Amino acid sequence: MTRPFTRTTTLLVALYVVLCALPLVLALIRPPEFARGFGVEFGVALGFIALSMMGLQFILSARFGPLSRRIGQDSLLQFHKYAGIAAAVFVFAHPAVLIIVQPAYASFFDPRVNFMRAAALSTACGALALVILLSVFRARLGISYEWWRLTHGGLASIVMLVGMAHVVMVGHYADPAPKAAAFVLLIGAPLAILAHMRLLHPRSVRKRPYRLAQVRNERDRVWTVEIEAHGHDSIPFEPGQFVWLTFADSPWSLRQHPFTIASSAANPARLEFTIKELGDFTSTIGRLPIGSTVFVDGPAGGFRLPADAPRAVLIAGGIGITPMLSILRSMHDRNDRRPVTLIYANQTLEKAALRHELDRLAQSLPLRIVHVLEHPPEHWTGPTGYVTPEVLDRALSTEDFASAVFMICGPDPMMNAVESALLDRTVSRDRIRSERFNVV
Repeated sequence: MTRPFTRTTTLLVALYVVLCALPLVLALIRPPEFARGFGVEFGVALGFIALSMMGLQFILSARFGPLSRRIGQDSLLQFHKYAGIAAAVFVFAHPAVLIIVQPAYASFFDPRVNFMRAAALSTACGALALVILLSVFRARLGISYEWWRLTHGGLASIVMLVGMAHVVMVGHYADPAPKAAAFVLLIGAPLAILAHMRLLHPRSVRKRPYRLAQVRNERDRVWTVEIEAHGHDSIPFEPGQFVWLTFADSPWSLRQHPFTIASSAANPARLEFTIKELGDFTSTIGRLPIGSTVFVDGPAGGFRLPADAPRAVLIAGGIGITPMLSILRSMHDRNDRRPVTLIYANQTLEKAALRHELDRLAQSLPLRIVHVLEHPPEHWTGPTGYVTPEVLDRALSTEDFASAVFMICGPDPMMNAVESALLDRTVSRDRIRSERFNVV
């Protein structure tokens, strides 16, 4: 993903590195008097870093509003994905290095030596292997998002609990007792954060219920869902942000899904979402009962048009139009007269969601719409195929490349190509905003 590498991002990366090293710093406070050789200590260090990285995984996915708004929840989840792979490598490298350097450490996995220890460590390794395999092959195995999410957090929690017990029971760096307590607090904090977000936070969400007001079909497999605040003033949001929706009688339900708000931020009491059927829960959108309860957790995300941007270029592919709809509708309701160019890519003109409303917005806003069609109709004179550098050059002005903020949302290949093309045209990174959610 192309994200502006700002000072805030640099500081957050530095903080991540410091937190990863924190268990090592704690271990070096009053270290044991005898050394075990570089190879053994290196293997142990890998284990400490692995535990810290595993703990930070819980924090990266914990939906902290300030963090999400600063660098984008999709960026956090993308980083969570790749950091998780790196953490798994560190976890498995920990025993591998120790056994290679000192084969006697293989006894930790021998049930004949210590059955409980061997069972716990083997279970943790198996649980982590399942976390990786289920994440990679979830779609192929036909596992629903809800059950994947439950097992993902549960298996990762097993790894953390076993790791915490392992540090204390080995005791080489967790002695005396106050030091062991510090390790327990350090490793247990992410688990406490997970428990708070999954068990306690939904209580505040329950106090702000919504009612399903309308479900309408926009075109084949694309639906618009409208919900209205029930007994409260709703939640303020910025155009381009998203929320987690729970279509159930309880906010503790497993069925929680992120959807971008498509409605105007000028009317937060009635939220609108345009959703494409992509399998799992989305295939049931058209059958949701009107009047049923909906819970909203959010808003989140940093995909927002800056207030000081002199002009905007919105580039959407397919259902990636949803945050752009919120931006344009909000600009209309707020009488925002900044010039906007919308480049909207679809297979056919008929598949362009809410095309007629976009045309109406173009009549009341300084908005120019450029449709890019993979399969254009006969006598089509607009751009065809994909959003290529040549399409950008023809559709955009010198002022756009010089000063506009670019908002991009759509399929990964389109986003990657557009981001690269903009950077090649000397558009600075801080003027490129993108949104992805294919993280699992």
